[in-house]
Amino acid sequence: MSTAGQPSAAGPAPRPRTTGPLPRAAAGDSGLRTIRLCLLGFGSVARAFCALLAQQERVLAERHGLRVLVTAAGTRQGSLLEPQGMTPAAVLAAVGERPAPPLAARPAGELLSASRADVLVELTVMEEDFAPVATGHIETAFGMGMDVVTANKGPIAWNWRRVSAAATVAGRRIRFESTVMDGLPVFSLLELTLPDCRLLGFEAVFNATTNYIIDAMGIGRSFDEALAHVQAEGYAEADPVHDIDGWDAACKAAALANVAMDAGITPADISRQSLRDVPLQRIARARSNGNRLRLVTTVWREESGRVRGRVRAKELDIDHPLAPVGSESLGAILHTDLMGDVFVCEIAGLVPQTAYGVYADLLHLCRAR
Repeated sequence: MSTAGQPSAAGPAPRPRTTGPLPRAAAGDSGLRTIRLCLLGFGSVARAFCALLAQQERVLAERHGLRVLVTAAGTRQGSLLEPQGMTPAAVLAAVGERPAPPLAARPAGELLSASRADVLVELTVMEEDFAPVATGHIETAFGMGMDVVTANKGPIAWNWRRVSAAATVAGRRIRFESTVMDGLPVFSLLELTLPDCRLLGFEAVFNATTNYIIDAMGIGRSFDEALAHVQAEGYAEADPVHDIDGWDAACKAAALANVAMDAGITPADISRQSLRDVPLQRIARARSNGNRLRLVTTVWREESGRVRGRVRAKELDIDHPLAPVGSESLGAILHTDLMGDVFVCEIAGLVPQTAYGVYADLLHLCRAR
């Protein structure tokens, strides 16, 4: 695998040099290493991340020797800036129930510069038109000497080689565990626990919204009824087109393939089947056969070396590992050269799990080498 600042298991992908532990920003009398964060995006994941940091404050100090402060937070609607740093609990108190931080919005570059942060935590949402806005944030942070943690799929799925090259030039690091399966370690699994393994390909159920809709259709609801139901339950976005039409799964597939297989692809290179085009009868027939239909993402390398991918509705035997991966669960079968097939599954992957992935990435960045 080739992530910026992480060892390679896939061979020739460009790799930024590592820079060791983050700098000691402010030790003080406590002897703790202070890490200053700039948060771009302050939605549900950022709030859950701040809550987790507050919950873990004592653990971070006693087990890791760290004090984590937030020096800036920003959205397109508002900002918060305190270069001396605020505890994550204080940030949550300052924002309260507001939809955005309380001060006037600032351009991302201006906020990053004023933050004097050690790490950019990039938690903005992927642009509807896949514009490289988050990629620009990351490159700006690298140029200012910051490392980066992101949960935004866009930079890794659409612009990985560009981001990786920028990290190389700046000598910085980036981590992105939450881009594919919430907090479930996939990149870290390949990096830390499967040394020398090459990822040959994978099969995965990457999208929970389509799981809910398929299962609702499996008990007789029409597509429109199933979609309305999952939206009412809060499992689907008001505009779930990226989920329904396979873009979310394709972005996750491209991100994993780019980093772990040096694929050099984008989501546009992955063929997609929209769930709108899957007949109710096909889903019902799978259930009547004792099987399950799932929207399965498959990625493989051809003999030519080219990496290919597709997102397709597939009837799975009930004994298939991905068959029971429904509701908010996600799962993937990783095909490796040395370890064979490895199955990983996340049960109840919700916002807290995504926030944990960001937290784990931050700890990985802070570890001394």
